[in-house]
Amino acid sequence: MRAVVAVDTGKVGLADVDEVRPGEGELVIEVAAFSINRGETFQLERPREGWRPGKDIAGRVLEAAEDGPPVGSRVVAHLPHSGWAERVTAPATQVAVLPDAISFEQAAALPLAGLTALRLLRTAGSVIGRRILLTGASGGVGHYFTELAANAGAAVTAVVSSPARGARLLELGAETLVYDVADARGPFDLVLESVGGESLPVALSKLVPGGDLIWFGEASRQPVTLDFFDFFTAPEAARIRHFHYVHGADDQDLATLVRLVSSGRLHPELGRVEDWSRTDAVLDDLRHRRIRGNAVLTLHKEATPMDPKTVVTRYVEAVAAGDRATMHASFAPDVVWTYPGDLPLSGDWKGRDLVMDEFLGAVAGKLFAPDTPVAIALTNVIADGEQVFAEWTAQATARAGGAYANKCGAVFTVRDGVIVAVREYTDTDHARRVLFPDESML
Repeated sequence: MRAVVAVDTGKVGLADVDEVRPGEGELVIEVAAFSINRGETFQLERPREGWRPGKDIAGRVLEAAEDGPPVGSRVVAHLPHSGWAERVTAPATQVAVLPDAISFEQAAALPLAGLTALRLLRTAGSVIGRRILLTGASGGVGHYFTELAANAGAAVTAVVSSPARGARLLELGAETLVYDVADARGPFDLVLESVGGESLPVALSKLVPGGDLIWFGEASRQPVTLDFFDFFTAPEAARIRHFHYVHGADDQDLATLVRLVSSGRLHPELGRVEDWSRTDAVLDDLRHRRIRGNAVLTLHKEATPMDPKTVVTRYVEAVAAGDRATMHASFAPDVVWTYPGDLPLSGDWKGRDLVMDEFLGAVAGKLFAPDTPVAIALTNVIADGEQVFAEWTAQATARAGGAYANKCGAVFTVRDGVIVAVREYTDTDHARRVLFPDESML
């Protein structure tokens, strides 16, 4: 499958990587969109061996986990890494189901920024009537927090770099914009600081005595220097609290964010939406603060599951092209393939792995001459609801040297965009004569 990988310091590109395999309690998701977070731009400067970027994704479930949403479900997920890819695995505890009203692009912008804002608000406690100073406010976290806090009764002063980057924050409920933290007119009951460097000490000085500063980022990449005696001036007895967004139940909090978006009380701010082939360029724009809100990359257009005829056509064409990833993604995990007759291949092949690795893989590899392709040509497809009849021709050289030229047909049953059953019909007499001149070979 294809994925975004680090190719140089800070640079990324598309490459082929190993297909994902779910572990216990994990589901497989076909990614439709993912978002980029500023922290990932930092990680790409010194990528760890074997690490791939990607925390925030949205897509459809290809393979369900025991306690997760069923195959075909639209979901949003928050991953530890490796999300910028065609398919990902995710623990069911880090996934929430999406209603049709929320697009994949909106959903992909939710996880890290939304979870951070939601948990910051919880950490802050009741904000009704409190004056809040928020630095670095024009990113995804700032937009979410401003809307949540304003709706909860807070008076938010947002620090941004320009009027253009702050206009949307006013629409979401910010009371005041300032373009330098030094210009913020305090005192404030609470400061949320994400810039670091020179910003934090100045923001700290704006607190009421005994106020709280919650430190949740360091976008400037500059260290902070504090003078102990500054605590005896305006912010006497102030508290500085370190915040890390990871503490919480991701599935429950993602579901909360989804509910808020669905009800119109939270609005993902999509500052940039591009095809994922543009990931490197979007990363550069994000680093240079040319994007307000969230940056989202798309792999597939928002759509309902493919119609059954398209699913089968895509599958047979993938077989012809040797595209095992698409073949694998076309099957439900519990697919059953029934092959006719009394040949060694005949009978019911149950389960995607058995169909892929044995019926279509290892067994077929014993029947045909090595290093010679099997030429598949789709000749007809007829669909009636979830039943699809397809015809194709297959030509190859048998391992025994004979010319294999067969006509095949199959009735495919397709549900929720994946193949759940196949009943194949073919010339078994021709298959016996050419492929099994000596059945002991198997």
